[in-house]
Amino acid sequence: MATKLSNLTPSKIRGSLDKPALIAAKPNITVREALKTMEQYNITSLPIYSHDSDNIVTIVNLVDVLNYIIKEAVADEKLPSKLDSEKSLSLNNPIEVVMTLDADRESYRMLKADANEPIHQLIEAFSSGIHRCLVIDYTEKVHPYVLTQTDIIRYVQTNPECLSGIDLNNSLESFGLAGPRNVVIGRDNETALNVYRRMAEKSLTGIPIIKHDGEHLIGNLSVSDLRGLNYASINNLVLPVLDFLGTLPKAEATLNPITVSKDISLKEALKIIVDNHIHRLWVVNKERKVDNVISLTDLIKLFSQI
Repeated sequence: MATKLSNLTPSKIRGSLDKPALIAAKPNITVREALKTMEQYNITSLPIYSHDSDNIVTIVNLVDVLNYIIKEAVADEKLPSKLDSEKSLSLNNPIEVVMTLDADRESYRMLKADANEPIHQLIEAFSSGIHRCLVIDYTEKVHPYVLTQTDIIRYVQTNPECLSGIDLNNSLESFGLAGPRNVVIGRDNETALNVYRRMAEKSLTGIPIIKHDGEHLIGNLSVSDLRGLNYASINNLVLPVLDFLGTLPKAEATLNPITVSKDISLKEALKIIVDNHIHRLWVVNKERKVDNVISLTDLIKLFSQI
């Protein structure tokens, strides 16, 4: 009999994945250096060591670094026509200034898991919106590594037998995942900065871009699209959002987001997510109006209920 998902260990899940070596930084690294490190290694989170040991005590998210840089560069200007983010002296402050006591910010929370213990609590955390976890092998057979929501989805898609209580051939609608709901949107006549601010204020990791004089989907702005972010990219946030998306390395994907209908099966949805390396699916009707969004959090929450 197959092992239930929540009874698996991080080591078992990692065994089927190609996990890169952990990139981490000292707490006295500057914001400037942290952004450069994220750009160099094409990562969206940076684990931070303790001041007095090699223990990792927190993970700084690219979203929080970007929030800080924008705040310092824009200051009190509501609608800036120009950004010169690289010249901000605040970038020379230690990365600790980015860390926040806000319990809703992932940068301050440090979720850890034992590599050889069942992932019950990890699944529960991922179901509540935590995106990543530091995994420690206390047998010291492997170095610490980060396990993410995406890793769980990949494992499930490859090993569906771990979800024996779910018929993956059933439709998204049958699982209650595709019914209409209010989706926070951006318009194509807004600047990328305005759309990004809305995304940050709502604690979202992605937002659909809708035609300003209609309702159909024409783009997608997400945190994962900001991999490799540099100062030129940040300065481009003052551009109209579609122009900004056009400057990104994966411009074609951001300007032609993948969509699904409410009728597709959960099995198909998982395959689309894994094959296209995406973190959400926009559920649209025949007119490409966004009715819903299915996130990795939504899927893992569903898995946790079996």
